[in-house]
Amino acid sequence: MKTTLWTVGIILFLLALGAAGANARFQAGVRREARELWAAGPASLLPPLDLSRRDALPPPVRTYLERALGSRRTPVRSVRLRHGGSFRTSLKGAFVPIRGEQYFAADPPGFVWWGRVRLAPGVWVDARDRAFHGVGQMRVRLESLVTLADARGPQLDQGALLRLLAELTWLPTAFLDERYVTWSPIDARSAQATLSLEGRAVSCTFEFGEDGLPAVIRADRYRDLGAGRSVLTPWSGESTDYREVQGLRVPHRQTAFWHVEGERIPYARFQVEDLEYDPVAPY
Repeated sequence: MKTTLWTVGIILFLLALGAAGANARFQAGVRREARELWAAGPASLLPPLDLSRRDALPPPVRTYLERALGSRRTPVRSVRLRHGGSFRTSLKGAFVPIRGEQYFAADPPGFVWWGRVRLAPGVWVDARDRAFHGVGQMRVRLESLVTLADARGPQLDQGALLRLLAELTWLPTAFLDERYVTWSPIDARSAQATLSLEGRAVSCTFEFGEDGLPAVIRADRYRDLGAGRSVLTPWSGESTDYREVQGLRVPHRQTAFWHVEGERIPYARFQVEDLEYDPVAPY
């Protein structure tokens, strides 16, 4: 009996050791991709912001950027942030805790995100999502060891680029870069933004609150149904809790929803815990 217990204990220890090593490698891979993302842009210093470009934008966008940019006169090159919050892996599932890191580049626009979800005590799932040169990819692993998904393709590209466009509210100077982002008027409180990158383009509607800041972002986005199937589904995100960071006013709480059969269903609730512009290295 004692021998059996010792054997089980050794096996569990080795499994835990293997999972820890795999998680360390997973994290290292994410941070390597963040450095590659940042290295894809120009090595020279970016010129000062051309604030005169705001004059040609739809009125609610102009008001937003006046508030968001404040006195800042230099564009953001890169971003790193950490967030907490909750997430659910299916629309009928329960919310579970999540921890995440995200890295952005402005030229060309792109991101790398890593999230860790606790499904049960001691059971974790790691996910890495990214948009790099206009191409999306999602990788999901159990305990960083067992690959549950490694998805890519045109529909994933669309979803990743929509996420990128919506989350440029974390680096609002990018909204003035007309090489990548263009704006079309809708009405006094909303405008359509289009992100064009490497021959791909996506658009979403920005709705601005009474304070002039983005409150809701809407688009039709591909939703994964499993087994390699996805369907174009109304999607939205809410941005709240705006705070000033290094001269920029940006959201610190974001909630994402799918709209299915007339019901608005939240699936991600992120709270920013740390946000830094133009960092020298990943976390």
